[in-house]
Formats: sequence, structure tokens, C-alpha cells
Amino acid sequence: MLSTVKDSIHDLCLLCGVKTLAVAVSGGADSVALLSIMLRLRGEYDIDVFAAHFNHKLRGKESESDMLFVKKLCEKLGVRLVCDEGDVAAFAKENKLSTELAARRMRYDFFGKLSADAVATAHTASDNLETVIFNLTRGSGINGLCGIPPKRGKFIRPLIFCTREQIEAYCRQNNLSYVTDSTNLSDDYSRNLIRHSVVPVLKRLNPSLENNVSNTSLQLAFDRDMLDNLAKNKYERMLTKTGLRVDNLTKYGPAISHRILRMFCLDKTGEVLDCFHTDSLFSVAVNGGRCSMQNGYYAVRQKGIIKIFSENEKVEYTVNFERLNYALIKNNQKINNLLLKNLIDCDKIVGELRIRNREPGDKIRLLGRGCTKTLKGLFNENSVPLIERESLPVISDDLGVVWVCKFGVAERAAASENSKFVYKIGYETVLGGNTTK
Repeated sequence: MLSTVKDSIHDLCLLCGVKTLAVAVSGGADSVALLSIMLRLRGEYDIDVFAAHFNHKLRGKESESDMLFVKKLCEKLGVRLVCDEGDVAAFAKENKLSTELAARRMRYDFFGKLSADAVATAHTASDNLETVIFNLTRGSGINGLCGIPPKRGKFIRPLIFCTREQIEAYCRQNNLSYVTDSTNLSDDYSRNLIRHSVVPVLKRLNPSLENNVSNTSLQLAFDRDMLDNLAKNKYERMLTKTGLRVDNLTKYGPAISHRILRMFCLDKTGEVLDCFHTDSLFSVAVNGGRCSMQNGYYAVRQKGIIKIFSENEKVEYTVNFERLNYALIKNNQKINNLLLKNLIDCDKIVGELRIRNREPGDKIRLLGRGCTKTLKGLFNENSVPLIERESLPVISDDLGVVWVCKFGVAERAAASENSKFVYKIGYETVLGGNTTK
């Protein structure tokens, strides 16, 4: 097993530039073996090694016992130990997290603050297998199938190609004692259920399952990184001051185009877009329209550019009129549906035009729709966010609404072949200090 660890360190450059290494030690077989191996290798790699332990305080006396075990182990091995603890249950409740996620966040926050060039954690090929299976059941895509990375930032995993059986054999051969977390014996956790019920069946099909999955994960990670780099180069060229230009998005194929959209979403919202919302955003990018996204954001395509807004972010509009000779418009430019729905026949206006916001009871018979709807019903059908409904401009005359921003003109006021003069309506949105058309 020692040679497997050394190969991983060499091939993946896990200790490049490392002078001080912290080893995360829980007291379990994996972490005890990792500490032992890194102490054996410290002279060969010229590194200073110390241990770190975080007490999650989730198992009462058992947690305290584990911390005491780690202290005695480090005293026996003559290695420095840094300890910390936290109330994971309270943190999980306060931040509305699962116990597992809360424990991981607190643990990694502690490790990240250690005065070390790198932190070694005892993730194994067996852990990677369970992670990949779990991610596969969730449909998490290539990132999930890449499993546990051998290196991420200052965190390294020297045991990532060693199986749990190999590690337990190493502990026996070297007379290393360790503790067993009682929660590992329960199937109440998804990972344990996979470990106890799913993995044994798969290993009957292939005893080398862990190594094969680890190698596959590594190859997928190489492919993913290459695709990410290609997507990043294209993304940077497509990014504009107001959004993401998507006119040529489809020519890159789904592997690149979906990555571009996820990068854009991450930059704008700080959220990693899941597969479902990525598909929705891609549809909007190709076909136009709008879609809701995660955590109160929505995306729209306007003139070939995707823009992302917050449902809670106030949007203001400015509307402008241009009185034109309809004959000149027809002679000078193509009359398409988009232009037609933003033209009001001057002779069909009753009284004066007013720009205002929606009022109770407002209704409109939109050009080409063949039916009259209240603005409330129209906005509901098109999933217009509540905060936007109050700011969307409306143009009305003495008979009622003749135009609604983003929806168009009323049938009764629309331009026709007999029109002489028309108002051409344009609008701009002002969001977060930026004006977009």
C-alpha cells in the first residue's frame, strides 16, 4: 500500500511545494493509517507533519472518547496535535443544513485555517466509489461522476487509490489501533446503505470495482477539465456589459454550451446551476422567452443576449414615443411581428395617451390573441414575477389599456394597412444602475 501512496503523490504532484503538512485524524482506521504513512514518508519528502482533529460533538461521550484516543495516539507517535470542536447540531439547525453537510462545513473551515501548506484527508478508493454511486443516483452529471478529487486547493488525498480492505490490513500489519464510529454501522445514512447493501453486490460482479471506478473518475476529471477550459475561453468572448451573447451558442454543442451557461449563472448569482435549470436556460437561450432559476432568480433573452435578474430586485422602465409616417416605415424597414406589436395607430387613440402602471381591473385584447384578458391573468399565465408586475409600464387612453410593456399593443389600437401616422413605442429597463434595451 505504501507504494500506491507514493505513486499517487508522485503522479498527481500532491506534495509539490509543500513544507508543512497537516493530517486530518478522526481516529478511524483510514486516518490512523494516513498519519502513520505520512510520518514514514516525511524524511523522503522533507516535510514537517502534524495532526489535526475536529470534535463534532454529535455522539456525546463517544466523541470525547475519540478525541482522547487521537491525543494518546499522537503522544505515542511523537507528533504535534491541533484540536478544535464545534456544536454541529446547533450549526445545522441555525443554517438549515443537514447534519452531514453542517459537520463537513465546520470541519473544513477548521482545517482551512491551519498553518499548513496542505491538509491531507484520509479519503480512500472505497469512499470515492460510494460517492460516485450516490452522485449517480442523484443524476449529478460528470462532476458527480468525477468523485472525490485527489487534490483541491490545499486539500490532498494520498489514500485515494487505496481500498478500505488494504488500509485495515496495513493497520493490522503495523499494530495500529483505531476507533470505529458507531454511526458507520447504521443504514440511516445514505452512504452507509450504499456501503453495506449496494457495494457488495457490485463487487461480486467485479472484485476490482474500487480501483476501476477510481481510474474512471480520474479520466473523467481530465476530460471535464479540458471541456471547462474550452468553455471558459468562449464564455469570456461572449460576455458583454449587459449579459451573455448567445446568438451562436448552439454551434458549440451541448457539452460546451451548457458549461458556458453554468459559468454565466455562477458569476451572476453565485449558484451552481443544476441539470434541470441548465436545460431550461438553454431553451431560453435558443428559443427566447424566460425561465425561473434557483433561489429566486430568473433569466430572459433580449435581442440575442441572456440576462439574469433577481425576483426581489426592483426593475424600473423608461418608455419613449416616436411619431412616424407609417408609409415611410413600410418603405424603409421590414414590418415584423415584434415591430408591429409596438406600433399604435394615432387615429385610433381615444382622448390622450398616458403612461402608468397596472391598475385593478385593467384588461387588454392583444393583437393576434383573439381574446380579452385581465392584466393580472396575463401576468399569471406568463409567470411575471410579482415585483416586476408593479413596475411594468402600461399605456392607456380614455377607453383603457392600449399597450403593455413586453406584451404589445391592443388589437383596437394596432397599426394596419390604412394607418397614416403611428407611435413607435420603445422602452429601456434600469436594473442595479444599468440600463438595457
